Amino acid sequence: MVKKLGKKARLLIVMISILSLMGCESLNKIHAKQIEEKLSEMYGGTFEVLALGNRYGTMTNDYVKANVKAVDSGVVFSAKMNTKGEIISDNYAGVLVSKQLEDMLNSNLESEGITAKSLMIAFSTIDTGEIEVGISLDDYIAKHKPEFFGGYIVVKESPNNTGVALTNAFQRTFNDIQNIDLRANIWVIPEESYDEVIEDFSRLPEVSNSWFEDKNTLSNFKFSVKKDSVNLSEHELDQLLQGGE
Repeated sequence: MVKKLGKKARLLIVMISILSLMGCESLNKIHAKQIEEKLSEMYGGTFEVLALGNRYGTMTNDYVKANVKAVDSGVVFSAKMNTKGEIISDNYAGVLVSKQLEDMLNSNLESEGITAKSLMIAFSTIDTGEIEVGISLDDYIAKHKPEFFGGYIVVKESPNNTGVALTNAFQRTFNDIQNIDLRANIWVIPEESYDEVIEDFSRLPEVSNSWFEDKNTLSNFKFSVKKDSVNLSEHELDQLLQGGE
């Protein structure tokens, strides 16, 4: 009898767990649809929620956070919705500015024979006001005066990856962004793993070094360009880009 009751109890727990998961999935779909519709009302266009986190429902949590993709532009950003179904914050406008820099940097790297994808952001210690949606990179720099641009670059392993090529691409980008410091945390990925890593990387609104811990990587280093200076020589970059230290 005791064994039978034990089995029934375990079965009941399993059933409750399954129902709970089904309820969470249904709630996720509702929240995702709400966020997508609200963002469409605010900005026009179509939005797709890629992931949900930080769900409300506790004493200290009154919002749900989402990673969202703007279907038309392809940018991925973060948005928060409160319990009233209102978008209380998002960084869509800032990410649109960052994309302009990322496209420029990616193109300059490609012109030097380097296949890479970047995730960049502007940094400033002062609040210069709200960013206008659709503002150009040049106008953003003139109005908001960022101190530097920084972020992550994922580079595909290749014999074309040289210190000269990387320096040229960074220097050209530095010149195009009105000589504002450019800093990047660079991860070199083996050729056979690059596409898989980029697929996941492209779905992130932000990233940190810890994200790369379980990825197949060759090397990681920081590279920066300032007025009349770089932090690594072309020889040092040659070694790092080919997986050395």
